[in-house]
Amino acid sequence: MSKEKEDFNLRQTQLHINVSFTAFMTAVVVFFTGLLLTKFESFDISVKIPILFLIISMFGFLYSTLVFSNAAEDISQKRLNKAMSHMLLGDVLSEYLGVYFLILSIPLVINIITSDLFLRIVTLIVSLAGLIIYQFSHVSIIERHFEKTYHIFSIIIILFGLILFLAQLYNLYFIPISTFFIIFMLIITYFAVKKK
Repeated sequence: MSKEKEDFNLRQTQLHINVSFTAFMTAVVVFFTGLLLTKFESFDISVKIPILFLIISMFGFLYSTLVFSNAAEDISQKRLNKAMSHMLLGDVLSEYLGVYFLILSIPLVINIITSDLFLRIVTLIVSLAGLIIYQFSHVSIIERHFEKTYHIFSIIIILFGLILFLAQLYNLYFIPISTFFIIFMLIITYFAVKKK
C-alpha cells in the first residue's frame, strides 16, 4: 500500500472515531441537561450555571461533530490540507468547549442533586484528579496548541474547577467566577484556533 493511500486511510479512520465520539458525547450531555431541566421547577443561580456549562458543552460537542463531518467530505475528495484544518477546529471545539465544561460541570451538578458532603467531595476529587492526570500525561489537546504554556493553562482550569465548586457550595461570587471561567475558555479557544 502506498504512503499516500495509507495516510488517506488513517485520516478516514481518525475522522470516523472523532465523529463517533463527539456525537456520543453530544447525546450524553443532551440527556443530562434534559434530565436536570425536568427535575427542577425553580432555578436559582447555583442551578443555572451548571446547566449553562452543560449547554456550552453540548454545543461544543455538537459543532465539533459538524466540523468533523465536513472534514470527512474534504478527505473523500482528497483535500487533505483543508481536512486537517477542519480536524484541528473540531478538536479545539470538542476539547475546550465540550470536555472542559462537561468535566467541571459534574461536581457542580452533584452539588445541586445531593446534600451529602461525602458524595460532593468524592465527585470533586475524582473529577479534578482525572483532569490533572489527563492534562499532565502528554495526551491533552491543549499541550499540542500551547506547548510552552499548557502547564499554566492546565493549572488555571483545574483551579477554576476547585474555586467554582467552593463558590457554589458557599454561595460566594459564583456568578463572577463562572463568568471569568467562560471568558478564559473562550480566549484560549480563540487562540488555539488562530494558531492553526
